Amino acid sequence: MTDFTEGQVFRALATFSLPLLLSTVLQQLYNIADSMIIGNFAGESSLAAVGAAYPITLVLVAIATGTSMGCSVVISQFFGEGKKPVLSQAISTALISFTVLGVVLAAASSLLSGPLMHLINAEGDVFELSRTYLSIYSIGVFPMLIYNCTTGIFTGVGDSRLPFVLLLISSVLNVILDLIAVWQLDLGVMGAAWATTISQAVAAILSLIFMFKRLWQKLPRPEGSRFDISLLGQIAYAAVPCILQQGSVAVGHTIMQSIVNGYGTAVIAGYEAASKLHNFAYMAMNTLGTALASFTAQCCGAGRFKRVGEGFRAALIICEICALVVIAVFMLLPEPLIRMFVGSDADPQVIETGVNYLRIIGPLYIIISMIIIGGGLMRGVGRSTIFFVETIAEFTVRIVMCFVLTQALASYTGLFWGWYFGSSTGFILCTILSIYYLRRLPKEHTLPDNPS
Repeated sequence: MTDFTEGQVFRALATFSLPLLLSTVLQQLYNIADSMIIGNFAGESSLAAVGAAYPITLVLVAIATGTSMGCSVVISQFFGEGKKPVLSQAISTALISFTVLGVVLAAASSLLSGPLMHLINAEGDVFELSRTYLSIYSIGVFPMLIYNCTTGIFTGVGDSRLPFVLLLISSVLNVILDLIAVWQLDLGVMGAAWATTISQAVAAILSLIFMFKRLWQKLPRPEGSRFDISLLGQIAYAAVPCILQQGSVAVGHTIMQSIVNGYGTAVIAGYEAASKLHNFAYMAMNTLGTALASFTAQCCGAGRFKRVGEGFRAALIICEICALVVIAVFMLLPEPLIRMFVGSDADPQVIETGVNYLRIIGPLYIIISMIIIGGGLMRGVGRSTIFFVETIAEFTVRIVMCFVLTQALASYTGLFWGWYFGSSTGFILCTILSIYYLRRLPKEHTLPDNPS
């Protein structure tokens, strides 16, 4: 467990962020490997089907990720304040609540897989393949939510290494099962979906085992019942805006995917390949926002407000360095990156679509860095709702401009140019809000402790 209230700021953030970064890289590498295996061994139609279902799966992942972020902030606060009995009760409350949510969400998304794919304009053979993939993938939402909840708890107490180890085991298993199911057994998207579901179940079981052995047994018994409605309110106050914020990102992708689906299989496949690479880079950098949120919440809980500003500056520097690396790779190596996802006989339009995506989006990472770090600061000081509102504004502008530019340019590239308008909006808002909350910190001695 890491105490962020003491020690050298840059080193503490970098040391804590590294396992989070490796965890995210590993998770995204699995997603990329999954698409590569499907594209090379099951064909372009299967890759397009997974791409068509991707926005819906992204919504489900967003809920799990938001859960993790919300838990992390509340746990960090109690850990920084040294309230171990309350910490114990908060952990049990979070696990009970998100277990129920996971069951409901898994059942609903599996049963509604067909209508959901109709909703985003999936058609023909792509519809049936994507519906099959989504119905099986949805079963794994329950263990995915459990794993992300425990990950948020471990991150909140400063342990980012164990989640990385668990994800390493799960991801390696996932790739092995993918190869067996898709390549050897020729099960296509159905095999890929089952591989993901099984590996998520393994990660959830292992995370619970380590939760009880390494953390739960070392904490005092909760004061009162293991489930406390007021603590659920605090967790929800932090988690719901994070879930909505992550969900709004997913909804934005869903709307954009519905536009892409009108351009045919080759464009869908190219868009899917480039989206995986873009998501890989974005999610890897987003770990710095998660780290800063935990850092900020702990320091605010302990009353160490000066360190929050120091942490913000250190995280922003690290994130901008990462952004320059991403830009260089996307601008210099787009075609080799896209070709990893398809066979040698792929439609040239698949390659063209993916290359256009990466080269147009790449330069934006300079300003995306500020959005990531500003979001981490706002979550850490208990202003997740404000960050959610900022995200809604950003995505509204982006989606409107995507519609406008695809019509004006008569091309799918309008989707990519629309990002410039949305991200510029997010950059301006996050810059203003970050300055505002950093200046207010000396006057704020506590985080919000109820949802009122």
